[in-house]
Amino acid sequence: MRKIIYTPTGRAGEYGKYAVNLFEGCSHGCTYCYAAGMFCKAKDRPRKDFHASPTPKIDALARLERDLHKLHGESVFMSFSCDPFPPEYELREITLQAIGKILHYGNAVNILTKGGMRARECFSTLTSTPFMKPLQNKLGATLTFVTPSLSAKYEPFATLPDSRIEMLKTAHDMGIYTWASIEPVLIPSESLEIMRIAIPYVDEFKIGKLNHHPEAEKAIDWKKFAKEAVRLMEYSNKKYILKADLKKYYE
Repeated sequence: MRKIIYTPTGRAGEYGKYAVNLFEGCSHGCTYCYAAGMFCKAKDRPRKDFHASPTPKIDALARLERDLHKLHGESVFMSFSCDPFPPEYELREITLQAIGKILHYGNAVNILTKGGMRARECFSTLTSTPFMKPLQNKLGATLTFVTPSLSAKYEPFATLPDSRIEMLKTAHDMGIYTWASIEPVLIPSESLEIMRIAIPYVDEFKIGKLNHHPEAEKAIDWKKFAKEAVRLMEYSNKKYILKADLKKYYE
């Protein structure tokens, strides 16, 4: 069986040492999705196939458990090319089993999702396995827009911003370490506003930009956005990381 836990490289490497993608495809339908483009290129299939019917990778849980036998005391990130908490209940069940296995083998899990309150299904599991810092379970949300109509336009089947904020607030109140991925940034004012709203419920922000869309990127003043994002973080005394692609504009 092929490995399913891998070491991400490039921009993805900024999120963690180990990662796992349990599914192929994602039904959130995000128009900016880089994974969908890679899927089309690799499989020679239309983009709609990536979003239409996500499926579990072959022997996903068996491969995960085999890889976990060689891993101990590490954090495993999920996910880059799919969402751990998609609309499909049967896929979320696989995610919950995977989280249980990761924790059982003495590792922590670092989750990033646009699934909003669907992620509450894992709250009890995350809180029942305490870790000593820096190894701890983390739960993050991708925050892109504050305006629901914009979210619905660019992320048509992901949960709306309110649900993602509610997820972060509920998890934070339960003592779960929360974080937010501010990436991609399509409209800087939207990203800054959703950051302001999320500040009370987020332990750490990871702030990036928009990549793989050259024409759109040229329309944004990244130096100004980086400066305003850092000012907001410093004023709020929040832990934050500027991803390398944005950090170069701030420096």
